[in-house]
Amino acid sequence: MSFRKLLVFIFLCNTQLLLTAQITITNADMPNVNDEVLYSVKQTLPNFNASLTGPDYKWDYTSLIPDSQRVEKIVSPASTGYPFVGFITTYAMVNNNPDLFPYVLLGSTPTNNYNFYKKSATQLVINVQGSTTGTTAIPIIQNPVDVVYKFPLTYGNKDSSNSGYKNVLPGFGYFEKKQKRVNTVDGWGELKTPYGTFNTIRVKSVITVVDSIFIDSLGFGFSIPLPTRYEFKWLANGSKLPVLEIDAAGVLNLPIMTVDNVLYQDSVIADLAISLTPIPTCPLSKQGAVQTVIQGGRYPYTFKWSNGSTAPAIDNLAPGTYSVTVTDKNGKEASGTATVETTMDDLA
Repeated sequence: MSFRKLLVFIFLCNTQLLLTAQITITNADMPNVNDEVLYSVKQTLPNFNASLTGPDYKWDYTSLIPDSQRVEKIVSPASTGYPFVGFITTYAMVNNNPDLFPYVLLGSTPTNNYNFYKKSATQLVINVQGSTTGTTAIPIIQNPVDVVYKFPLTYGNKDSSNSGYKNVLPGFGYFEKKQKRVNTVDGWGELKTPYGTFNTIRVKSVITVVDSIFIDSLGFGFSIPLPTRYEFKWLANGSKLPVLEIDAAGVLNLPIMTVDNVLYQDSVIADLAISLTPIPTCPLSKQGAVQTVIQGGRYPYTFKWSNGSTAPAIDNLAPGTYSVTVTDKNGKEASGTATVETTMDDLA
C-alpha cells in the first residue's frame, strides 16, 4: 500500500470513528429564550421495546407517522403571566400535560400552564410550575426541585432526585405532591427519524409520584400512588430539546408500560397536492402519457392509477381519461384526473 493510500485509509477510519463516537451533553446543548423547535407528534407506539439500547446502538424510527405537529417555544418567564418567578428561573415552556388534580375538585380546569426551568453549568431543573384556576395565577414552587438532567451527560451516568410541593387551597385544605426521578444514560449511538440521522445519547427516566390531599371540612386526608411514568429522550449536541422523546405510563405493580406520547424534531410537512400533465397521442397509435408532479407530503409516495399502474407516470396510452391516487409516507392522499387527447398533427 502506498503512503498516500495509507493516509486516505487512516483518514476514512478516523472519520468513521468520529461519526459513531459517544457524545457528551452539557448545559450548552440546552435551549435559551426565543428558541423554537418544531415537533411531529404521535399518540401511540404499540411495538416500542424499551430494552433495545446500549453502547454504539443504532435506533431506526424512520417509520414514525405523526398525528399532528406543534412548535415548542422557549419563552421569557416575564411573558407567561407569572413574571414574579423570573428572578429564580431561566426560561419557561408550555406544560402540555398539566396536573388536573386537585383543581378539578375546585370545579375548574387549570389554564395557562407552564413549566419553569433553571439552567446552570451542573444541572437543568424544573423549579416552578404555573397554573391558573379561575382568574388566579398560582406559581407552584418545587421544593425540592425536579432535576431533569445533571451535566455532563454521558453513557453510564445515573442519578436520582426527590421533588415536590405542598399547595394550600384556602377553604378546602391542601394538596401535596411527592416525586422521585431516576435518570440513567443507558445508550449512545445513531438515531434515525423521518427528519434525519443523529449522533445521540439516550436518557431513561423512571418517575414515581404520590399525591396526597387533606380536606379541612372532613378533618382527614389520603394518599394516591400514581402509575409509574417513563421518559426516553434521545439528545444530540446542539439539539436544544430531545431529537426524539417517547413517554409511557406504567401499571401499578406490573412490569409493563404503554406509550402515550411520541415527539420528534421535524420540518414542516406541507399538505400533499398533485398536478397531472397529459401528453396527447395520434389517433392510430398509443403514444399518450400522463406525468405526475407532487408537492408537499412526505416521501416515499405510492401511486394507484385507474389503469392498474403503480408507477409515477404512465405512457403508451390511447385517448381517454385517466385518474390517480397518490399516498405519502404519512398516509395522506391526493387524487387527480387528466384526459389524453388526440392530436391531428400527423394528419396535416
